[in-house]
Amino acid sequence: MGQIIEVKTTKLNKTVIFDLNRSVSGQEGMTFNNISDASLISDVSGKLALKLFQEIDDIETIFIQSNIVTVNFYRNIGNDASHIENTLKNFFIFYKDGSN
Repeated sequence: MGQIIEVKTTKLNKTVIFDLNRSVSGQEGMTFNNISDASLISDVSGKLALKLFQEIDDIETIFIQSNIVTVNFYRNIGNDASHIENTLKNFFIFYKDGSN
């Protein structure tokens, strides 16, 4: 149940910018410095940041503004942003099809 989010990814050294096909926050934007920051915000952007911090190692900060998610890492992650893309794509999927 839910819809998969389309994601366009731009990598710039330790920063990865994800352009989503839907908004996940307001226009003012919000920065999350750690998992504690994310856990204090109960809106969609806070839940998304919390999920990213829980699933991805080496995240320094997350900035979410409308349909743009900018993730800064402590190290250069190279070309492998697929795990983050999958987390973003499936964020609005509430349960998966039970037929495997």
